[in-house]
Amino acid sequence: MRKLAVFLTCALLFVAQAYAQTARTVTGKVTDDKGAPLSGVTVSAVGANKNALTDNGGNFSIQVTEKVRTLRISYVGFDSKDVSINGLSSVNVGLNQEDKSLSEVVVVGYGTQKRKDLTGSVASVKGEALANKPTQSFEQALGGRAAGVQVVIPSGVLNAPPVLRIRGTNSISLSSYPLIVVDGVAVFTGDGSSTSAAGNVLSSINPNDIESVDVAKDAAATAIYGSRAANGVLFITTKKGKPGRSKVTVDSWIGISNAQRLQQVLDAQQYTDYKNEALRNAGTFNAATNAFATTLGPDGKIINTNWADVVYRQGIQHSNTISLSGANESTNYYFSAGYTEQQGIIRRNDFKRLSLLMNIDHKAGKFFTMGGKIQYTSDQNTAATSSGSLGDAFATAGMGRVALITAPNVGPYLADGSYNQANGLIGVMGNKLGQVGFYNPQIALDLNRSNSYGEHFISNVYAQFKPTNWLAIRTQYGLDYLMTDNDLFSHPLSGEGFSTTGSATAIYNKNKRWVWTTTAQFDKVFAEKHTVSALVGIEHQKSDNNSYGLNRVTVSDPAFTNIQGGWATPNTSGLGIGENYLYSEFARAQYNYNRKYFLTANVRRDGASQLGANSKYGTFWGVSASWDVLTEKFIQNMKLDQVFSSLRLRASYGKVGNIGGLGNFASLSSYSSGLYGGFATVAYGQAGNPNLTWETSKKTDVGLNFGLFNDRLTAEIGYYNSNNDGLLLFVPQPPSAGLPSNIPTNIGSMYNRGFEFDIKYNVVQKKDFSWSTSFNLSTNDNKVLSLAPGINNIISATGGLENPSITLPGYPIGMLFITRTAGVDPATGRRIFINNQGRQVFFQHVAPAGQARFMYADGTTAPTVSSADAIVYKNTNAKIFGGWENNLRFKNFELNALFTYQMGNWLYYGTQAGLRDQRFWNNEVGVLNRWQKPGDVTEFPKPVFGDNVSNGSSFPLDINVFKGDFIKLRTLTVGYNLPKTLLDKAKISNARFYVSGNNLLIITKYPGPDPEVSSNGNGTTNFGIDRNTVANQRTITIGLNVGF
Repeated sequence: MRKLAVFLTCALLFVAQAYAQTARTVTGKVTDDKGAPLSGVTVSAVGANKNALTDNGGNFSIQVTEKVRTLRISYVGFDSKDVSINGLSSVNVGLNQEDKSLSEVVVVGYGTQKRKDLTGSVASVKGEALANKPTQSFEQALGGRAAGVQVVIPSGVLNAPPVLRIRGTNSISLSSYPLIVVDGVAVFTGDGSSTSAAGNVLSSINPNDIESVDVAKDAAATAIYGSRAANGVLFITTKKGKPGRSKVTVDSWIGISNAQRLQQVLDAQQYTDYKNEALRNAGTFNAATNAFATTLGPDGKIINTNWADVVYRQGIQHSNTISLSGANESTNYYFSAGYTEQQGIIRRNDFKRLSLLMNIDHKAGKFFTMGGKIQYTSDQNTAATSSGSLGDAFATAGMGRVALITAPNVGPYLADGSYNQANGLIGVMGNKLGQVGFYNPQIALDLNRSNSYGEHFISNVYAQFKPTNWLAIRTQYGLDYLMTDNDLFSHPLSGEGFSTTGSATAIYNKNKRWVWTTTAQFDKVFAEKHTVSALVGIEHQKSDNNSYGLNRVTVSDPAFTNIQGGWATPNTSGLGIGENYLYSEFARAQYNYNRKYFLTANVRRDGASQLGANSKYGTFWGVSASWDVLTEKFIQNMKLDQVFSSLRLRASYGKVGNIGGLGNFASLSSYSSGLYGGFATVAYGQAGNPNLTWETSKKTDVGLNFGLFNDRLTAEIGYYNSNNDGLLLFVPQPPSAGLPSNIPTNIGSMYNRGFEFDIKYNVVQKKDFSWSTSFNLSTNDNKVLSLAPGINNIISATGGLENPSITLPGYPIGMLFITRTAGVDPATGRRIFINNQGRQVFFQHVAPAGQARFMYADGTTAPTVSSADAIVYKNTNAKIFGGWENNLRFKNFELNALFTYQMGNWLYYGTQAGLRDQRFWNNEVGVLNRWQKPGDVTEFPKPVFGDNVSNGSSFPLDINVFKGDFIKLRTLTVGYNLPKTLLDKAKISNARFYVSGNNLLIITKYPGPDPEVSSNGNGTTNFGIDRNTVANQRTITIGLNVGF
C-alpha cells in the first residue's frame, strides 16, 4: 500500500510539472469605448473549457495552455471580441457598445432571429411608432418608416385600405398587396365591406396592441412562404407580458380632423354670370327660357351655397386603450381592451371599433410550453351614400363630386323648409333651364345609409415540446373568422332611391380560415465555431367564403326604412360561395462559421386548389449569405476596424410566387344556371385552363451594412432586382372558338429594380438632451417586358367611364394614356389639340356656318380628335420615395417629426376636368381668367355652354396631368413626461402628455387636395388617378399615456 501511495504521488508531481511547462497565465484589463473599466465581463479561452470574470477594476487573470491562441471577451450590451494572445502574457481590450438595431430580435417565417444574424433584407418598425395615431389601421402609419415600403392613403374616406407596395408593383392582373401574417397566422386582407363605407379588414387590429412590424422584402426573407411571397411579407407581432410585476397602462387621445386644400369654386353670382356668358357664346341664351338666375332665400339674400360645407365637416375622434401585462418564471400574459370612435370629414362617414386581446404563454414543466391568443373585434363602418372614392369615381352623387359641381345658386332646402328636389334631381329654383346639378346631397346625408358591421375573430393555440436545448417541436392551430353584415337603404326622396321608389339591401358575408402548422427546430453549436440551425414543417390552410343577401325596392310607405318593412319587389343580392385549400411543406437551414460567415437556405413546396389540374404544385426557394467583414485580420491590419464599428456584406437569390387575388375556381370551366320557359337550364359560363399556375418572381438582392462612431451611425445600402414572369393575363379568343370568356394564361413578364438607402444616427446622447435622426430613400424602376400574343396593350378604366391608363411592353405599368393639347388660340379662344399625326387641330364646340368643329390652322376641316389620338404619356409610379424622422428630447420634453416624400411620378387630375366642364357644372375660380377677346393669352378657352371636350371630360387631356412630387410633414408630436419624483408620490410608473398633428404641411406643385391619392385604390394598372376623390384630412390630437 505504501508503494502504491509513493507511485501515485510521483505520477501527480510529473503531471503537474508537465502542465506547468505548457500552462501559462494571461492577465489583462477590459474597458468600454470611453476607457472606463467593465466588471463582470466573461473571458473565455477559445478551444478550451476555461473562463474568468473581470473584477471591479476590469482586471482579469486566466490560466490557459500553450494551445490556446485566442481569448473571447463578451459582456451584455457590448459587442463580443476575439483577441489573439500569441506570445502575449497581458492584453488590454476595449469593447464597443452593441448596436441595439443589430442585437434586436426580428420575426422571420416560423421563428425569430437576431438582426445581426440575418442574411436577408428585413426592415423593422416598432409598435410605438404606429400607436396612438389618428388612423384606422396600422399600415396607414407605415409610410416613410421603412426603406422599400410605399404607402399611399387613397382618399379621405375612413378605413379605406391604403395602397401598400413593397419594392414596386409585381403583378398586372393579380394583387400586389403583401402577405400579412399576424402572430403566425396569415390573415384576410382588403375591403371587407359591400357598402359605400370602406371596411379595411386589418383595422380590426388595434395599433396599440402591436409590438413590432417586420417587413420581409427579398427572397431570402420571404421564400419560406413560397407561393404567396412575391409581394413581400409583413409579420405583425402583438404584445406579450414582460418580466416583472404586473403593469397597467392607459392610452387615450382625442382629436379633430378637417378637410385640407379643398378646391375653390365660383360663388353664386360668379357662377350665374359665367354660365350665362357661356350660353351667349353658344347662341342659346334666352332670359325667359334658357338662362341661369339667382334666387332669394327666406332671409331676402341671394342663395349662395358652398356645397363643401354641406358635404364636409370637422370630425371629432377619440380612442382609449387599457392593458394589463406581466410575467414570472413560468407565465407571461397580456390583456387589453380598446374603443375607438372616429368621425370622418365627410358627414355620416364614421368608424367605431371595440377590440379585445388576450395573449398568454405558460411553461408547463421542464420540456413543455403552451400558449395562445384570442383577439375579438367588433367594428362599424358607416356612410350615407357613395363618396365616389372607392373605385366608383363617376358615381352620380359621389360626395367628392357633388361638393364641387353642384350649382351654388341653389340651396338644399326650399323656402318652406322642404327638400329642394324635383324628380330625383336637385331643384333648379330661379334658374331657367332643366338641370343645375345631380342629386341633392342633403337628402342622402339625412335619410340614406350604407353601413357595414363586422365581427372579426383571430385566434391561435400552440404547444411546444423541447426535450433538449437543441431541439424544439411545435404545433400551432390558428383561426381567422370574419363576419360582415351590410345594411343599405335609399329613401324614395333621394336621387339614389327615386327611380325605384326606395331601396333596401341586406348582405351577410362570412369568411373563415383555419391554419395548422407543425414545425421542428434544431439549433446546435459544434466546436464553438460552427453554429447550425434547421427548420422543417408542414402547413395546412383552408379558407371558405359564403355570402347571401336580399334587395327590396318600391316601398309601400316611406316610414319603412329596414329590409323587413313593406316592399313590393324582392331580389337576391350578394350571392357568393367559394373555398380554397393550401398544403405546404417547407424547410430552412442556417449555418455560421465563428460568427463570421453566415449561410441560409429556404425551400417550400405549395399545392393550391385554385390552380389547374396539371399545375397545382410548385417549389419555391431562396439562398443567401452574409459576411462580417470586420472579423477578418486583413481588415484589422488595414486598420479599417478603427474606422468602421460594424461592416457586413449580404446577398440573396431565390424564386417566390404569387396567387393573391386569384379566384377560387379560376382554373375550371364552369356552367351557370338559369331558367327558360320555366325550365332549368345551364349555360357555358367560364372557360378554364388546366395549366393555370403561379406567377413567379426571381429576386436578386445585395446589400452593405456598416456602422461608424461605435455604431452611433448605422447605414444600410441595398440593390434589388425582381424579374416577374408567368404573369396572369386573360387572353382573348377568336369568336370561332365559341368560348364564353377569355382564358387565364401565365404569359406576361415585367421587372422591378432599384436601390435602398437607410441611415440612422444618434447625433447627441446626453443626460438632458438627445437627438436621433433616421433617413431612408428608395428607388424603383418598373418595366413591362411582354404581354401575350394578340394583346398589344391593356387599357384600364377609372369608374367605368374613362380610360386614362395603359399598360404595354417597354414601359412601366399603368402609364397615362392622354391626348395632347397646345394651349388656347389667342385669336379665337379655341382649344388646340394635337392629333395622332402630330398636327394641331383647333376645336370649337359650336361652329359658325361654313366652319367645322375641328379644323386645321389653314381653315380646312380636320378629323374629330378623340381618345383615338391619345399617346403613351407619363409614368404614374414614383421613382423615388422615402422618409426622414427626427426624435429630440430635452429633459422631460420630446419632439418627433416624420417627413415623407416621393418624386418622379405624374398624376392624372381628372377632377380638374369636371371643374372646367362647360355644362351646368360649377367651375373652379380659375375660369374667371378665360379667353374673352382676340389677343387674350390664357389657359382657359372661350366658354361655350355644353362644351365638355375642351376641358377633358370627354377624353383625358394633358392639361389635367401634373407632377406628383411632394414633401409632407406626416406627423409632428410634442410630448412631456411628468417628473418621476411627482409620479412616485402617486404610485404611477410613467405619465406622458402629448399634442400631435397629421398631414400638417404639404410642399407640392400638384393643384389637387393631395398628391397622395388613388381613385382606383389598390388597382395595379390604373394607379395615379385623381378623379372626383374626397380630399384627405388634417388631424390634431391631444393624448395621455399613463402606466401603473
